[in-house]
Amino acid sequence: MRFVFFQFGLPTGGQMSLLISAVVMILLDMLLLKIALAITKAEVKKNMKWVAASWGIQFGIILFIASPIFLYTILGRFEEDAGIIILVTFFSVFIDVNVINLIHRIGLKRSTVVMIFVVGPIISAMSLIGSTLGSGF
Repeated sequence: MRFVFFQFGLPTGGQMSLLISAVVMILLDMLLLKIALAITKAEVKKNMKWVAASWGIQFGIILFIASPIFLYTILGRFEEDAGIIILVTFFSVFIDVNVINLIHRIGLKRSTVVMIFVVGPIISAMSLIGSTLGSGF
């Protein structure tokens, strides 16, 4: 694993700071999910184990749906077709709202509130990681 991670050489300070900021953003996003569940008064599966599992499922779903965009970001071809980005983002947000509702059983309106707290940092962390990997990491 170490060979694969450092096959392009050691990362520069700027690349490491971007990766560290993405990890910090992910950890803060889990905290935001916990806060959003408290604000919406979720009564089911709100302990930290379920919050982390819920966040991981949401991250995986958004990553799976947006993987073509993620690959285009790594390859540096992100500016070619902006219309598909909006469509994929709306589709992933729709599925994310339903997953939040399915796991925590808080209703679609409250799931939308939770999604507003969670999706922004997830997409930001993905774009930070993608741009770092695309810059020759």
